[in-house]
Amino acid sequence: MQKSAIILGSKPASVAALLLLKKRGWIIKEVVASKNQAEWIPGPSLEEVARNLGIRVVHNQLELESEEVDLVISYMNRTLVKPKTLARGKVPLNFHAGPLPRFGGWAFYSVAILENSDEYGCTCHVMDDSFDTGPIVKVRTFEINPRTETAYSLEKKAQFEMLLLFQEIISYYEKKGNFLTKDQKPTELRYMNYKEFSNLKEIPLTASKEEIDRIARAFWYPPYEMAYFRTEQGAKVEVIPELVKNELAQILHNRDLKNSLTVLGISDL
Repeated sequence: MQKSAIILGSKPASVAALLLLKKRGWIIKEVVASKNQAEWIPGPSLEEVARNLGIRVVHNQLELESEEVDLVISYMNRTLVKPKTLARGKVPLNFHAGPLPRFGGWAFYSVAILENSDEYGCTCHVMDDSFDTGPIVKVRTFEINPRTETAYSLEKKAQFEMLLLFQEIISYYEKKGNFLTKDQKPTELRYMNYKEFSNLKEIPLTASKEEIDRIARAFWYPPYEMAYFRTEQGAKVEVIPELVKNELAQILHNRDLKNSLTVLGISDL
């Protein structure tokens, strides 16, 4: 029998998750997509892909019409999944781009760098009525170098690993029809809200060079606000990590020689 799902998501990885399910023969009953995708995120969006596939798209969970499906899947979805939506799935799953219970909430990439963690990961867990607190199905971990990572680079690695985790979880469900889970210990749960996350961006004026670099890398994720110093007048001065400055220089100048040769009509080098 064909499996069915409802997907709530945003960002390009959710599009990949949707297409994987379609490729495996799943019926996608409905998609809950972000109403306006940021202009700097390359398309096509989850909404565009779903509509092109003939899938009903809504922007609000209250607009969902489907009866029970096998899985309600939240993939890079930042809104709390409502109880009525959870109840539509035999199993409601969330894919979180951080290893739970240690890295819940907003700041998972940033905190891993700030805390010099040498390991990171992503999590699939059963959703309950709160953020990132439900029983864990599986955590996929991988080694990182916290002295060279930025929030941007770590997100890219985590998104790749999470798609592999997604594929594994879907394959398991197709064979077993359910999951073995492990409850998260309340004493180990850590959730950081947006305000707490934002406060970490300010670099103390007394910070050492190493601390400045670490905080700057932890919040390098353009076009969002970077780590910053605050002047006596209250102005914010954002800081670009040294590592990133060098990477940007290479990107900007990688065609200099070719362009110079083109001007002279030289094509063989």
